[in-house]
Amino acid sequence: MSDITICIVEDYEDEALSLSHQMALVGYKTVIAGSGEEALRLCREGNIHLVLLDVGLPDMDGYEVCRRLKADPATVDIPVIFVTARGDAVDVELGHALGAVDYVPKPYNLPMIVVHVDAALRTRQSQLDLVSGPFMLVDPAYTDQLTGLRNRRFLMERLQEESEKSQRYHYPVSCLILEVEDGVQEEPEEDLSDELLVEIAMTLRKNSRAFDIIARYDETLFAAVLPHARMDDAVAYGKKIKQELIQMASRSSCVLKDPRISMGITACLNGERPGSAEEFLGSSMNKLLLAKSNAPEHIVAGEYSGG
Repeated sequence: MSDITICIVEDYEDEALSLSHQMALVGYKTVIAGSGEEALRLCREGNIHLVLLDVGLPDMDGYEVCRRLKADPATVDIPVIFVTARGDAVDVELGHALGAVDYVPKPYNLPMIVVHVDAALRTRQSQLDLVSGPFMLVDPAYTDQLTGLRNRRFLMERLQEESEKSQRYHYPVSCLILEVEDGVQEEPEEDLSDELLVEIAMTLRKNSRAFDIIARYDETLFAAVLPHARMDDAVAYGKKIKQELIQMASRSSCVLKDPRISMGITACLNGERPGSAEEFLGSSMNKLLLAKSNAPEHIVAGEYSGG
């Protein structure tokens, strides 16, 4: 497996560095090109898996860069995403006609760029053996299309597998489920914005281990399967995630006035495990309901007893 390298083609240094930092948060490597010719050279040299391309460049416009990339057999297969202030229908149509896979208008939401990048790279999965940061690119059937995390189907299959392995090899495994709500919403049933859900997903990604299984379970519910984590480890992980989410909400452009983050955690030790993934997750879900009832720090954790 090879690491993914993204070429950011942008002549404004601040914007280029901001994009590069965002890509690094989720494990992508980046190189920055400040001109069209530099971008073409980097792509011809190889090991570029995707191009984030601005239209306004000092030597040639981004459309010409894309045209040349798609005309060269050495670079024709590199996905191109336009990231530009030129976002009207004619520009979008032209970008796609030249072979771009996506078009993101400025001003953009940085976390959403990651979603577009992940989606573009998934289209190449059958041709390339790639890793998106610490996360293997998988069939879209196992992926939540909004956040790029694993979905409920993947979660349940891997939770079953991991709990069976923990019993066989006698190592601990924990299952955490969390819910993020706005404590002062005027309408209690009001959904969180897509942008905020993406930022929550990114916070989970960057604060989890490579072999943890992170998934969006349903709407505002997220889950984590933590192999080799005892209850104390899982609680420490949960508290870290909670603090990171609170900090994220405080600096996010997506308004979350009073983030209320509740968690239910079940830890399996000494080879004990529930009979099924549904039972394992259900145990954590029951603890989540208790956590939402004004439990200390809105976290309830316990070991599975086998009873």
